[in-house]
Amino acid sequence: MRRIERALIFFLGCGSGVLAHAAAPPARIEPWMVGYWKVSYNEDPLPPDTFGIEADGTYIMQGIDCRMNVRGTAHVFDGEIYTRLILPGKGPIGFILKPDGQGSLTFTSTRTQRNATYSKLAGNPCSGGPTEHRQ
Repeated sequence: MRRIERALIFFLGCGSGVLAHAAAPPARIEPWMVGYWKVSYNEDPLPPDTFGIEADGTYIMQGIDCRMNVRGTAHVFDGEIYTRLILPGKGPIGFILKPDGQGSLTFTSTRTQRNATYSKLAGNPCSGGPTEHRQ
């Protein structure tokens, strides 16, 4: 076998391993992540917003003062929660929440590079809220 053919076979073999790893399904939502969360600390001067995560991977954006109830998806990758939803009249948005190891979630704004910390609530602060939207 010629040198070029051996090199091609080697690189194709390496590439298929990378593709197989990249195609691995995301991890499931862990039980401690399920529930409703509210900003408890924010480096940006904004009112606190809330969201929910359900065991099936549904993400519920509730916004500030329960003004929204837009549903999207959430999944775990590398220990972080990735969210995605379609904001009605706008388009897709997504963000990453990082567990801090103490029961809270940290979000870093891509716009301001400031952090917000979300703490888990005992229940849904927005029960009986606005009409739901699902992507």
